[in-house]
Amino acid sequence: MYCRLGALCVMVSFLMIGCGDGEAVSESGANESILLTMTDTIGVELGDSCLMFGYAVDAARTDSIIYILDMSRSKLQKYYPDGSYAGFVGGSGDGPGELSMPHWLAFFPDGSFLIQDIIDLGYYSPSGEWLSHVFTHAGNWPSDHVVTGPESFVVKWHEFVQGDSFILRKFIASYDLQGDIISEFMTDSIPVPATPETNNDVLNRSFSSHYFTADLDGNLYMVKRHTPDYRIECFDPSGVPFNTLSLDLPVVEKTAQEIALEKQHTEEYLTGMGTSNMMEWIYTPDSFREPIAGIWLGWNENLWVLRGTEDTPVFDIWSIPSGELLYTAHLDLSIPATEFLTFYINPWCEDFLAVHEDEGMVQRVILIDAEYPL
Repeated sequence: MYCRLGALCVMVSFLMIGCGDGEAVSESGANESILLTMTDTIGVELGDSCLMFGYAVDAARTDSIIYILDMSRSKLQKYYPDGSYAGFVGGSGDGPGELSMPHWLAFFPDGSFLIQDIIDLGYYSPSGEWLSHVFTHAGNWPSDHVVTGPESFVVKWHEFVQGDSFILRKFIASYDLQGDIISEFMTDSIPVPATPETNNDVLNRSFSSHYFTADLDGNLYMVKRHTPDYRIECFDPSGVPFNTLSLDLPVVEKTAQEIALEKQHTEEYLTGMGTSNMMEWIYTPDSFREPIAGIWLGWNENLWVLRGTEDTPVFDIWSIPSGELLYTAHLDLSIPATEFLTFYINPWCEDFLAVHEDEGMVQRVILIDAEYPL
């Protein structure tokens, strides 16, 4: 999940908080704050090859090891908490346990993990030994992998359905480690190819429709994007809605620079994917900043929600599944709108990390420590 942070300073405060049936429960939001501190970085532009990233696409932090999934180098790189190199999993190839273009990473409570490659989803032991294929496929890979328990996970995926016309069916569903579907949480049927009049809507629904995460009891927490509303829909393991978490925040308009950069980035991404061979995509970004820019299951199995309206990172931390707003957290870091900051938060460590990418696409890992109130 990506968060582009701009330089314009916009102060946003809580107005009212609603959860469940929308009843206002507080006028000031959480009373306590989590202190976030940047403690170290991993990565260099030039130098030790173990500390240079080809392209880091996913990451995880535990108390003992920091994991960086490097797509370009076809490796899951490992580092100790002090930033020293601890080895790798994978390596380029097409044999069991080897990788060609990995995209996603997800850890289970026992330390075993999934790596999504371009043609399969592999399951690995805590020591990094390849155990099995969960999925094999021909390039149509799932994304946004989130663990929902000791042997299940959720992904976002799509399939093409041919009838009188072609339909792109996007869906979010849970699976077991044998690759069998458990529940479906969201589905959307999108006619393709898109007409020029509908291509913006198709792009939003196809590439950036939802953020989601899950707790370890199988409940899913989902955010519909491209809306000015701060709303998190909660679903039980069978896909039945049971709660809504919401905040009433003022709408914050994007600057002209933010809109231009988002338009450029999206259209260049589509060109790089080769889709311009089918049609010319013209993208019009939303005029407002999305109130939610990311969602994760964090320490103590609380829900961490990144606000998209702020210029420096601000998180709301909710107790789930009850839906109580516990804390806010602020990271004193501002970067130019032309650079990226991507957060990786999980329940396996009290602290977390972010990957910073500058205009030259040089990446560094930022280690972030979190100090909870006593």
